[in-house]
Amino acid sequence: MCGISGIVDLSGANRANPELVSRMCDAIRHRGPDGDGFYSENNVVLGMRRLSIIDIEGSDQPLYNEDHTIALVFNGEIYNYRELRADLLRRGHRLTTDGDGETIIHLYEDYGLDLFTHLRGMYAIALWDSQRGRLLLAVDHIGMKPLYLHQQDGLLRFASEVKAIYSDPTVGRGIDLSVLDTYLSFGYMIGEETLFVGVRRLPPGHALVAENGAARLVEYWRFGNGYRPSNSDQSPSVSPLSEGEGAGVRAESAIITHARELLEESVRLHLRSDVPLGLFLSGGVDSASMLGLMSREAQGRIKTFTVGYDARTPDNELLHARRIAAHFKTEHHERVITADDWWQGFERYIYHHDEPNANSSAISLLLLAQETARHVRVVLTGLGGDELFGGYAHHRVVPWLLEMSQRWNSRAVAAPARGLLGALEGSYPTLKRWRIIGALPTYLPRYRHALLPRDESLMRSLSYDGFVFSDALREKLYSPALKAAWHSARHKEQTYAGIVTRSLRDDPFNTAQALVINTWLTGNALLNCDKVTMAASLEARVPFFDPAMLEFAAAVPPEIRMKRNKYVLREAMRPYLPDFALERPKQPFGTPILDWFAHDLRGRIHDVLLDDGAFIRDLFERRALEKLLQTHFNGRAPQVEVVFRLLTLEMWARQFLRVPETASP
Repeated sequence: MCGISGIVDLSGANRANPELVSRMCDAIRHRGPDGDGFYSENNVVLGMRRLSIIDIEGSDQPLYNEDHTIALVFNGEIYNYRELRADLLRRGHRLTTDGDGETIIHLYEDYGLDLFTHLRGMYAIALWDSQRGRLLLAVDHIGMKPLYLHQQDGLLRFASEVKAIYSDPTVGRGIDLSVLDTYLSFGYMIGEETLFVGVRRLPPGHALVAENGAARLVEYWRFGNGYRPSNSDQSPSVSPLSEGEGAGVRAESAIITHARELLEESVRLHLRSDVPLGLFLSGGVDSASMLGLMSREAQGRIKTFTVGYDARTPDNELLHARRIAAHFKTEHHERVITADDWWQGFERYIYHHDEPNANSSAISLLLLAQETARHVRVVLTGLGGDELFGGYAHHRVVPWLLEMSQRWNSRAVAAPARGLLGALEGSYPTLKRWRIIGALPTYLPRYRHALLPRDESLMRSLSYDGFVFSDALREKLYSPALKAAWHSARHKEQTYAGIVTRSLRDDPFNTAQALVINTWLTGNALLNCDKVTMAASLEARVPFFDPAMLEFAAAVPPEIRMKRNKYVLREAMRPYLPDFALERPKQPFGTPILDWFAHDLRGRIHDVLLDDGAFIRDLFERRALEKLLQTHFNGRAPQVEVVFRLLTLEMWARQFLRVPETASP
């Protein structure tokens, strides 16, 4: 596990600066405190920071092929490296390390850009092929390891974190107004763009090939598009569903058995490590499944780690996690945080995440990662069970929306009803306080979504439009400049339309599954997992996202997958988990910010957002902003999620746009 960075001069003018790449690596030292390494040749410089996990003494980077014509820096882990090494040696390659990264180089020699179908792991790689004059950048299939890009005046800069790119003083800092509405709407970014002008993310399942003075994107993987691993590194017991074995053909019991086999194999591979490892344990079935499977393989007691809260509202997650840990006799650790802890973690989170991302639970995980890193260097997580096996409300709401959108948009009453519900949007926050009308305000946005055309309906639903931001709020709050940028670029609408196109399936439940993966997972959850753990120099592994597991989940017939919440997972894990863990209802992992924002943290938030010099005052209409905050703080129209997104934006701007950042807080 590492952080990587580098520069390639596409113009061929030898402007790649080794000293600058060294500074870029220093900016991400937390990702790899164990050492660094560099490669320099005329128009390219590669750099890395290493967190030593596998082959600790022998796999310092850069890594090379036999004649040193190919160099690699690499962030991540290739879990099937032992099988790959054995096959490469049989085919005559000479390997000088016992690690995983070297296999990537020799696979590239044999397969070129087809090398990725052989890899089971998480990675961001930078490979320089000196004979072709080619730089290959790539991130793993689902985006567990990020890579940021900045291209200007013929120089292509790349790094695991944006702060490394900003080590170059010639890179201007600025906010991209054309995409700001996307962040405010979702609370995170969808697509390739970031809020930093000129900085984008390399999309999951893509490689960027820079050669002959130009750079091009190559898509090598897409969720549900038929992952087929090579015979050399994939055992028959974990092969994905073969063609013709879809709905109505394979028996339900066979699907559940196959899910169990895939998870067993994935966890076994994810436990490969030369340093101590543990598990993030919540009270849910996803992380409990990881623990049940780890208990089959582990030597000695497993270390488990749970986060909870010292708050007015009791935290039942702690109790459930303790019960599961006790069942498996783990060495259990807890991090119980207060409002003050959370705020301090929030300030560190802003620095380490780079991009503004309004995910309150990720801050809790950052604090948990700090505690975990005191005991182990690697941690497995249960992230992915919901996304793959139908654990979210969206997995059922999206099919309903698709049906309603198709049914109602052909009717004459749709437009007037849509207009009426749209006119009420501005009143939603106030209506929520009127208990006499019951839960009606909770349903109004959903019904409005159902009356919209398909792409807009889905976009608004998955961004909780009307529940958080709304058109009524945007029209009042946005400054003329922001409003013009929003209407002109239509970034959110165009980007989401492309996501819908990639996600559409014949069955609406499969569409829902793909949409959640292509928005929330890749734009939010996985980025957070990487950033908050690497802030503590801790490697997080996600066994649910083994490529074979992903392809299997995409092929499970919806009538089986959606029988009830995470039905296939629960049944697959029945031999390994106690009934109390299997039958616990789905419960979201959250934080008590509703209470904290109203009481413990109210003064700090008020001071930040109403500061006369606040950055956001130039982005929004001042009177509208002040009224929104006033009605929020006096309880007339509380809008915690809106306030949190504005607060995150303000703290991000102070950290990255106003003054150069110094050492990590």
